[in-house]
Amino acid sequence: MNKLKSDDVVSFDLQGKFIMPGFVDSHVHPGLVSTLAIDKEEQASESLPQDSKEALFAYLKQYAQDNWYQPFIFLGEWDVDSFLPNGPTKEVLDEIFPWQAVILADNSGHSFWVNSAALWFMDIDKDTPDLSPGISHFVRDEDGEPTGWVKEFAMFPYMGDLLIPSQKDLKHNLTGFLAFLSGKGVTTLWDAGNFDWHDDIYPVVADLDKAGKLPLRYEGSYHIWHPNQLSNAIVELKALRTKYSGERLKFNTIKIHFDGVGEIQTAGMLEPYIGTENNRGGTLFNKTDLANFILKLNQENIHLHLHSVGDRSTKEALSAIELAREKNMKPLVIRMTLSHLETVSPEDIAKFKTLDVHANFTPHWFSGTHFGNAGARNLGPERESRSQLANQFIAQGANVTLSSDVVSEVESYRANPFIGLQMSITRTEYNSAENGHLTLPVTEGLTLNDALAAYSKNGAIQLGMDKDVGSLSAGKKADFIILEQNLFDMKVVDIHKVEPMTVVVDGVVVAGKFTPSI
Repeated sequence: MNKLKSDDVVSFDLQGKFIMPGFVDSHVHPGLVSTLAIDKEEQASESLPQDSKEALFAYLKQYAQDNWYQPFIFLGEWDVDSFLPNGPTKEVLDEIFPWQAVILADNSGHSFWVNSAALWFMDIDKDTPDLSPGISHFVRDEDGEPTGWVKEFAMFPYMGDLLIPSQKDLKHNLTGFLAFLSGKGVTTLWDAGNFDWHDDIYPVVADLDKAGKLPLRYEGSYHIWHPNQLSNAIVELKALRTKYSGERLKFNTIKIHFDGVGEIQTAGMLEPYIGTENNRGGTLFNKTDLANFILKLNQENIHLHLHSVGDRSTKEALSAIELAREKNMKPLVIRMTLSHLETVSPEDIAKFKTLDVHANFTPHWFSGTHFGNAGARNLGPERESRSQLANQFIAQGANVTLSSDVVSEVESYRANPFIGLQMSITRTEYNSAENGHLTLPVTEGLTLNDALAAYSKNGAIQLGMDKDVGSLSAGKKADFIILEQNLFDMKVVDIHKVEPMTVVVDGVVVAGKFTPSI
């Protein structure tokens, strides 16, 4: 490697190696991954079978015998599709676990199956209110009693710190996950929310930052998942800024969980879910309340990011943004993003460009198989055949971004941006080569150029960081990665195997073996 100097510019001959901007993961959950972590041995031995109900019940019975002494049991993941349409019931678990409190997470990441002991422990009964109709609620029998299927976040106000590990374990888990992201070339991330656990998670990130051990730029957020949070959200974000901001840890965005997911029929849909008369899911706020909140954010220069899976959710969010723009009587200064966008009305796609709204997608979902078959069954063939139309958004001028949105240690390996790149192009599972399930429409696979931009430059634009990062330009921060392979010369189905040689943040090598020195 030759070093060439001209004035104050230092150049390196990379001898044919591939250099690109660092990845910007513009929607990921490091805190939740670190909270919902499972020991590697436990992961292998305590992963629930999903091939049949019989196998699941047999496993749970054996687990109850082997772990009779444990007062509290938290396991995952059971298959939602096996229990549609009404979901699992507490009575089945009560027979297997008559006294232990049991909480089982599903494979959509958005609902729980609990027994009577768990409901009693959390003081949940027929009089316990739902958080948000159509989204976070307890499925109930004809007498109003909880059946044991809990959708979205209805339990969270009653769980306290039940799922939070010790600070020592949390730091170990978080440090490991951030090192993984850094090693895969992520130089900037946006934390998409930690529910009520901000003051458990962000102190750990802040300590890493103060110690100079935070290997990437970390944009935090305040997370709204409960309707009552709206009025105090700006104050809460400012408090996070005051307590935890540092050199690489910043807070500039509020996240709203605006609807749910199709797998458990909580995403806000224009038409009812298959097999229901009028269930269309829900949205957390109405158009007027959301528009007024957007205007307050605009005054404070705080960006907004909305989880929006269903077509009705997206339509209502866009209407709220349009209303806010009309009330403001001039363009809004903040960055606004809608994420996931699994089902969107065709006429709404063009509005993303018109309203200057960023479209954030999760490409490791593009195979349509990660959460099982429940979503496809609930939506039906027509809606399922127009899933996650990222290419159409690009064609109509929207700023499209890609991110990982992993929320647990079990799926954390899927935060690898090279997996995301490959699946955004192929729309099939990364390890199934050309023979996996292909998510329709076929035409929605991105080009490599568009995918790389969506995972770097466009992500920086979404976060309001494009003046500093996202591309290799004079005057920007020196955030980049070096690869042995030229991505444009290799088979697309091999992209997921790529390992960066060197990862550089702000001119400093943070990961890899190829370490040029001046």
